Amino acid sequence: MILTTNSMVLELMILEYADKKEDTQAILKPMTLALLMHVAREYRNISVKTESQSLSDRIIRYIGEHTGQVTLGMTAAHFSYHPNYISFLLRQKTGRTFSEILLEQRMDRALALLKGTSLSVEEVSEMVGYNDTSNFYRAFRGYYHVSPREYFKAKKD
Repeated sequence: MILTTNSMVLELMILEYADKKEDTQAILKPMTLALLMHVAREYRNISVKTESQSLSDRIIRYIGEHTGQVTLGMTAAHFSYHPNYISFLLRQKTGRTFSEILLEQRMDRALALLKGTSLSVEEVSEMVGYNDTSNFYRAFRGYYHVSPREYFKAKKD
């Protein structure tokens, strides 16, 4: 989750830089400092965490770090296991399939981007790994039981 948070902050920084306003530098300087401090803290702790984390935890973290383009095959290749073993392990340790974990991570990230940015639904859908916006709408509706527009309309009321 931490690396996903760093990725989202970095994406927000890039968007801020791309859409420059008069206060862009004032916003980017503390964001950059905070990001670098967070990365430094992570770096100090990563070797201890990696050694103590189970394979299933490392796989889930990998999925979260690559939500936009990850596949079961890529994940299996990264960890040097057969895709069937990755599927079996995730199901055994978490009770969820690779696809369910990926969907949850994509929907969490999409929600954060929709809430925290002025990106369009189409841009967000592409950022979280959907090439077809209609597939994103279908997945969002299946996960949250409302469309993105209905979700935010209900939150405002």
